[in-house]
Amino acid sequence: MLPITSYIFLGLFGLSTVIHLFFAFKEDEPKRKITKPFNLLFLALFALIALRKHPLIYIGAFMGMIGDIFLINNKNKRFFITGALFFLAGHLFYISEILFVILKDRPVDNLFYIVVPLAILLFTSGGFFVSKKICSDNATALVGTLYLAILLTVTTVAIVASVKGFVLYMFLGIIGGVLFLLSDLILTQATYIKDFKRRDFYIMLTYLLGQLFIVLSLVLTVIL
Repeated sequence: MLPITSYIFLGLFGLSTVIHLFFAFKEDEPKRKITKPFNLLFLALFALIALRKHPLIYIGAFMGMIGDIFLINNKNKRFFITGALFFLAGHLFYISEILFVILKDRPVDNLFYIVVPLAILLFTSGGFFVSKKICSDNATALVGTLYLAILLTVTTVAIVASVKGFVLYMFLGIIGGVLFLLSDLILTQATYIKDFKRRDFYIMLTYLLGQLFIVLSLVLTVIL
């Protein structure tokens, strides 16, 4: 059973999300930017209080919060890349926690350390040229493609976890990974192809739901 205080922070996450999405829908930029970092802060505190002995979960969420801060000014190339790197790091923490849950005290098969990095490398190498055509910048294309590869890895590992028997809760992680991917596709469309009205509302709606589902999938899998 989760501590009562964890539900308070989960509720604060829900409240701050509604407030932030309201400002995003109204396209009130100053208030949208002010409220943005609080969403992941409350979600990370929820995970911290719920599972103090599983730091990979709440550190991953804190990485998302820092990424959000940098992406407040997403038109700045350095901030954009730095924010993406923090998101990438957060997903690596999520992947590590999923593996910890699946394997428990068993060691990871050595083949994993060969197949997964090779798959990420191949995807990044192939996707780089497509990304470069979209954003016309080498650094942004490389980081963006690598980030996408890691995000797909999170979803894949969650699927493996479901097959291993964590169907009820890791299924949330799969949904979270897909929502995260959808959010990034919307961001790419709005930033590099064609902007559209209320872009941040749709980006943040899918992103925040994605973060929530991934964190919940890990928390529920550990405690239940």
